[in-house]
Amino acid sequence: MLSKIALLGAVVFVVLLFWGGGQPEAAGLFQPPWDKAVHFAAFGVLALMLWVGFQGKWPWLIIFLVGCVGALDEWRQTFLPGRAVSLGDFAMDMVSVVVVVGALGLRAKFLKYK
Repeated sequence: MLSKIALLGAVVFVVLLFWGGGQPEAAGLFQPPWDKAVHFAAFGVLALMLWVGFQGKWPWLIIFLVGCVGALDEWRQTFLPGRAVSLGDFAMDMVSVVVVVGALGLRAKFLKYK
């Protein structure tokens, strides 16, 4: 049951990310360097929800899916007034998912052999 809730949460998160990011007030909402911290936190939470949703399976799929969401989010910004593509933002998205999935994978291995 928790896995289904987590997957639903991930879907809702992505919908809200794209909807909220398209609002005019989203442009410049977080100034550097805080924008990178927000990217790290947001995409880390998405990775965590997918990890729980997939019950710790398919870590590479989680990295791929979160990367796709990050890439689509940056690409979409080319069409929004006041927004711009940032490779730094995308890089932070990817760092976040790799850190979260890596930490959760190590935690799972540690608990398995404890």
